[in-house]
Formats: sequence, C-alpha cells, structure tokens
Amino acid sequence: MRFKPSDVQRTRNEQAYIDTLIVPLIPVGFDEAMHAFSECADMTMTVATEVERQLSGRAMLVPPMTYIGEPSIDQLTSWEQAASSEQFRFVTFITADLRWKETSVTDIIYVPRLSLETMSRDQQGQMVGNFVGQVLEQLGNRWTAL
Repeated sequence: MRFKPSDVQRTRNEQAYIDTLIVPLIPVGFDEAMHAFSECADMTMTVATEVERQLSGRAMLVPPMTYIGEPSIDQLTSWEQAASSEQFRFVTFITADLRWKETSVTDIIYVPRLSLETMSRDQQGQMVGNFVGQVLEQLGNRWTAL
C-alpha cells in the first residue's frame, strides 16, 4: 500500500490487516555531503519500496521523512505517536543514514549506503534482494515479539 487515495481508502477499510507503517528517513543537504545523502536516499527508497511491494496488504509506505542537518528525534517521535494513535501498531523507520545510531533511537532498520548506479542490473537485484530479506526478517521478529 502506498500513500495514494485508493490505497489509503483500502487501508482504512482493512484496518485489522494493515498494521505496519514504513517510514523512510532521508537526509538532505547541499554541501559536500549531498552525494552521500543522495546515495542514502536511493538505497533507502529502493529497499522500502520493495519491502512495501512484498508486504502489500500488511504494510503502508508513506512519503519519506526528510531532514536537513542532524536527525531529529522529536520529529521521529511525532511520526510514531501520530501513526500509532491511529491504526498502525508497528511504525517502521528505514534509513541508510548511520547518524541515527548516534541517537537514543533503537528501533530503526538500517540498510547500507551503496551506489546502485555503479552496479549492473543483476548486482542491483541481488543486493536489494538481500537487504529486503534482512528488513523482512527484522519486521517478522517485531511482529512475533508481541
């Protein structure tokens, strides 16, 4: 499910089944780190989109939470509170920005920052498939922990 009118309506109609929200965390900057941030965005969105595709009917992918500068725990907490106060029991943040590890937030799923553009199609498929598998495993662990 994606954040578009038809999927949102379906999500509302099937609240008992669609309980996981996927929120990509994307850094943005316009200095020398812009290239690294674009790699973070590319990998994060590619993996998040594929996870959503494989979990269609169980999860909704929303537009990314973008931020300039240091990651904001307050902004993350706001997302989590708003989503969990409605129907989403599991709010899942995915990012390739390792600066989140320097915060007190512990429930973020990390994917590596790699340049997909420099890989062949086959390599991209294998790498993304591996990372998606890891994300799905972590989500499965969260679902069964309750």
